[in-house]
This record gives sequence, structure tokens and C-alpha cells, in this order.
Amino acid sequence: MRIKHFLPVEMDICDVILELHDAGFEAYIVGGAVRDHLLGRTPKDYDISTSATPEEARSVFGRKRSRIIGKRFRLLHLFHHGDILEISTFRGKPDKDSKMALVTDDNCYGSAEEDAFRRDFTVNALFYDPMTEEIIDFTGKGMEDIEKGVVRAIGNPAERFAEDPVRMLRALKLVGQYDFYLDSDTENALFRSLPLIKQASPSRLSLELEKILLSIYGDKHFRVFHDYGFLTYFLPEIDSRWGSEEAVRMLELLTERNYRVDEKLYRNSMSLATAVIALPFIREWSKIGIRNVLGKIFRPLSLVNRVSEAAERVLKLQMLMTAPEIDRSLIDSPGYAHARELLLIRHALGELDFDPAAVWPPGNPRNGKNRRPVKSRKRSRGNKNKRGDAGKQDTREKLEKNIHENDLRFIDSEE
Repeated sequence: MRIKHFLPVEMDICDVILELHDAGFEAYIVGGAVRDHLLGRTPKDYDISTSATPEEARSVFGRKRSRIIGKRFRLLHLFHHGDILEISTFRGKPDKDSKMALVTDDNCYGSAEEDAFRRDFTVNALFYDPMTEEIIDFTGKGMEDIEKGVVRAIGNPAERFAEDPVRMLRALKLVGQYDFYLDSDTENALFRSLPLIKQASPSRLSLELEKILLSIYGDKHFRVFHDYGFLTYFLPEIDSRWGSEEAVRMLELLTERNYRVDEKLYRNSMSLATAVIALPFIREWSKIGIRNVLGKIFRPLSLVNRVSEAAERVLKLQMLMTAPEIDRSLIDSPGYAHARELLLIRHALGELDFDPAAVWPPGNPRNGKNRRPVKSRKRSRGNKNKRGDAGKQDTREKLEKNIHENDLRFIDSEE
């Protein structure tokens, strides 16, 4: 089902679609970006799906601009104007483990329609073609489910969760982040399938934990995980303390931290979010040391060492920066800016009897000091099968004109 519907996609993203089209391949914007645009939200990133294999896509963009990653499901990372775009190949029917329903190799390629039915939920299976300004809803349910706020598994929910148990986590994240609800078949299958999450690799679950720590909806995710019984498998230590004074305080601190990030009062930081979650438990478990507290809270998952080390520095500075005597040398300490931000979070919740902003000046986060930014890459034009530059420029100018006209239409409607 094709629906004429303009989405205000950035021109840089349209350029990538255009390059793949010029090389003779189908290409669409897919998944979360389409969903977020329809919900009136700004997508945090864009995913592109194409008929080109990872090798073919890499030949389009050049080896300097792209690299192939993944084993279970191979895709292309494209370095594009300072961002990294994920470009996947349309998937077909997967190979399954001979003894289990678990999918161990998802590199079987197919058509755009087959790919849509390989996706997890209807709200994530919408394709957008910026060239024709059309949304393609292969399942016939995606647009309706976004409008109604329904998370519906594509196909048999029990089979889909058995193929990839991490889909249960993603379903619950949609519930928490968008205030959606699970349709009855998906919900019943999820409750029955919860133990299957033990089959997911710890590295994949740890990666999902990192995404939650960086999400401004992390507090909502934890609450939904607990409500559905998923938290006992994901973070059993936190689940076992649910409802305790420490756990309640942890959620309050995390909610305030997420609010401040959303309001751009402070930058997003995984190590700060980690410290926020651990802080209420430090006093109770002080005898085992801060690093061991971090390990205990997030067990059986694991954080990368640099995050644990940075969070440990922030937590140690909390004690020093709340001491009666002010030590100005702490301002030059690694982790000072995050530690000050955590003090501001605590003060907003009435936890401190002094105003940290009046005592401690702002600082630059040290964690990002030596980080190497992704540089914009010079665009490669090496594919000989592309159209001429004049034809490409005409297409690009038409896209820019359409985007400009639709932007004006949106402004008029808002006024």
C-alpha cells in the first residue's frame, strides 16, 4: 500500500538515496525515522534499506567513505557529512538453527516487501521514498498502528520472539518511549517468551543497556520493564530492590537527569547516567567499593571499562564536593563537570542543603576532550554506471524545491 505523504527528510539523507538510485538500486528510508516523523518527532538517526548488497553499496560510495560491519546481519556504515548512516540490504527468509527457532544467520537477501515482513513490528516496517514522497506500508497495518499507538508483532509473535528474543526488549522500549501499548497477541506471547531472553548474547544485551543509558526515556524503560516482568531477567539486582527507598531515589534522579538532557541544560553522557543509577546504592554497599557496586547493579550485563572508570570518578567526587571545606583543586579533576551536574540534579530534588551552582563553577567535561570527531568525507563519484552530473543536479534541485515548498506549507499550517 503506497500513501502519498511528504516527510521533511534532510537533504543530505536524500542525497544518499539518490546515489543508490543513480547506481541502479532501490533504496528507501526505513524504520524508526519514518515512525518518528509521523509522530511529529525529530529522528535521532536515519536507516536506509536497499536492494544493493553490502559489497555493491560499498562500491557505490567508495571504500574510504564506508565499511561493512556485522556477522549475524551484515550492513554498511557510511560516513556522511560527519554522521554514520546504516545501510542494510533487503532481507528475505532467514536461516534458522536446526534445533531451535533462533535465527543465527540473517544475511539472506530478498525484496523490499520481504524485508518489511522480516521486521519486528508494524510501526517499524514503513518505507519512505523521498523521490516520490510516498510511504509504503507493506503490512497494511503500520500507519494505522502508529495512529492508534499499538505495538504489533509482524507474523506470529511467539515465533518472532523465538527468532530473536531481543525483540521483546524493543517492544517494551516502544511502550515506554511513545506511551504505546502491546496488542493482545503480542502481549500474551511476550509474557510466555520472557525466559528466552537468556538465549540472547550478553554483548547484545549490554549494547541495549548502553542505548538505554543514553536515552532520555531510560526511567520510563525501567518502569515498563518491571511492569512486564522483564527487568528480573535484564537487571535482576535492580528488580529485586524495586520499591525500596534506594530504587525510588534512583528513578527520581534518572528522571531529573533525562529532563535536563532533553532541555539541553547538560550534554548526554553514559557515564553520568551510570553514576546517577548507582548513587543511591553506594552508601548501603560502601564496604565493597564503588567499582564493585557498579558491577553488582548491572550484573549479569557489563559496562565498558572507560564508562565504569568515569562513573567511579564522578561518584568519588560527590563525597569530596559536598565536604564542609571547599577544595578548589577539584575543579581540575577528571570528571569534575559530570560530578557538578550530578550535584545540580540532587539539588533540584531537594537532596542538598546548599546550591552547587553558587559554589562550584561550570567545567568542561573531560570525557569528551580527546574524542576524535568524525570528519566529513569527500564524496566519491567512482561508479561509472551513474547518470551524468547534469541529470543528478536536476533531481537534487527538484528535491530541494519540494522540501522548501512543503516546509512553507508546514509553517503556514502552524501559524
